[in-house]
Amino acid sequence: MRTKFTKFASMLAVAAMLATGISPVYAAEVSTSSETDAEIENTAETSDEEETTEQTGIEYAVLALGEDLTQDQRTTVLTAMGLTEEQAADITTIYITNSMEHEYLDDTMGSSVVGSKALSSVLIIPQEEGTGLTVETHNISYCTETMYCNALLTAGVSDAAVIVAAPFSVSGTAALIGAVKAYEEYSGEEVAEEALETATEELVLTGELADAIEGVDSEAISELIAWLKQQVAQMDETDEENLEALIESGAEQMGITLTDEQIDQILELLKKLSELDIDVDSLISQAQDLYSKIEAMDIQIDVEKAENFLVKFIKALGSFFQTLFGSGE
Repeated sequence: MRTKFTKFASMLAVAAMLATGISPVYAAEVSTSSETDAEIENTAETSDEEETTEQTGIEYAVLALGEDLTQDQRTTVLTAMGLTEEQAADITTIYITNSMEHEYLDDTMGSSVVGSKALSSVLIIPQEEGTGLTVETHNISYCTETMYCNALLTAGVSDAAVIVAAPFSVSGTAALIGAVKAYEEYSGEEVAEEALETATEELVLTGELADAIEGVDSEAISELIAWLKQQVAQMDETDEENLEALIESGAEQMGITLTDEQIDQILELLKKLSELDIDVDSLISQAQDLYSKIEAMDIQIDVEKAENFLVKFIKALGSFFQTLFGSGE
């Protein structure tokens, strides 16, 4: 009985299709086509998901080598980075020339200091989002890991493991260029010229202040600059008097004595940093160890100077409303 009913239902369906001018064969094709379209759509969605998968790890790393390395020096650098020649052959490699170093560093360091050979090299390995920025150095005598971290964050580099190496002891300042160029290569994002210039100035100024101030090392200066950068980003501060108050408060509580000239140098750097629209949350998440250490210092902003700023703000606000609503006449 069930079989007869099924056959009868099928006959009615065919009759209905014929009555409306639809071929049963065409209907089957339409059904198959719809299923195929659905399969294509699902495949496209899967493809999109694959494209958005984070490209992290050594297979997506970029190696930035100094162009003037000899073969023996290259081997030394690769060994310091934990790489063999065979492994390096599978990594995207770019070369940093001495002319590139002069292009970005002459204004802040001077041509004679930059030198005539590009030797500092960098391996940058992309990490998962939120991992943060880490730096490791080999044969770098002047720039510390914290100095690099600070400057790279200013340039916009994030979520990466950075290894800086040289064949023998060098200052390592030029390696910043290699790190940024390697980051551009794997991320596909161009670092703004202003950001790279400011990052370079930050790196150089940190080193100069550490050399000039007795009893203070580059780590202390790096922590001061990092704290100031955080404050500028949080407060969106551009007023010179308030920036100067920040510098004096931070330096005093960190036990760093600055001359007027040194305060002016840091002030000029902060003014440039304030124009970069740095995301403070990203800043802190990318260098958690550094900012956790700074937070533990519990640095307080000078209350009197902060009150002066508040008074000026209220006066300015009053003038604004007076202009907006008039004198009432």
